[in-house]
Amino acid sequence: MTSSEFAYTGCDNLEAMTEAVNYNRFLIDCVDKYVASPDLRILDFGAGRGTYADMLAERRIIPDCLEPDAELQKLLLSKGYKVVDCEAEPTESEMYSLIYSFNVFEHIKNDQEASEHLTSLLRPGGTLVIYVPALEMLFTSMDTKVGHYRRYRRTQLERILRNAGLEIVESRYCDPIGFFATLAYKIIGSDDGTINTRALKFYDRVLFPLSKIVQVSTGKLFGKNILVVATKP
Repeated sequence: MTSSEFAYTGCDNLEAMTEAVNYNRFLIDCVDKYVASPDLRILDFGAGRGTYADMLAERRIIPDCLEPDAELQKLLLSKGYKVVDCEAEPTESEMYSLIYSFNVFEHIKNDQEASEHLTSLLRPGGTLVIYVPALEMLFTSMDTKVGHYRRYRRTQLERILRNAGLEIVESRYCDPIGFFATLAYKIIGSDDGTINTRALKFYDRVLFPLSKIVQVSTGKLFGKNILVVATKP
């Protein structure tokens, strides 16, 4: 995968998402449960501004970062992270035991090639934790603003990862209340795709904790996002 295959616009939305405290903590908890040791080699694939790397660092877990955007690379380097060349072939000693990728695959034109690249970065027995937007019916102006090529069905993402040589450990839809909130945004939201920070904070503080409870029952049916955990045999 080359940096030219990664499309991202809408950095104001990326910055706004740092306000989603409960949402971001949920994602980091999904990674932390697979961190057996703070010395584990971990990669943040599509690290952006380092939001999730920073949250892991607060728990004394320091990932390497792979980020194709040159300006964001400079920001990550200024924070002290190792920034990985997205086009380099890793040696055996450079492979990772754990890779996570949050809301990144939808920005990549050739997601099958990207999944194969991630597989090549994983050690045998290594774990991939991936989180993406769900369901094309939820595609809105916000997806367009930030450069999404697609939203996913759960079985579709599973197939892509299996084709890359990975085995599925966990697969579920997440945030069912967010499903209905996104439908509402599609009908009455901003045409330019901008995130309303006040509405984001309300959803994150009040509705997202409830949605986490509900998703236990709706994980195989629907949700705003998809979480898949896979391993390399």
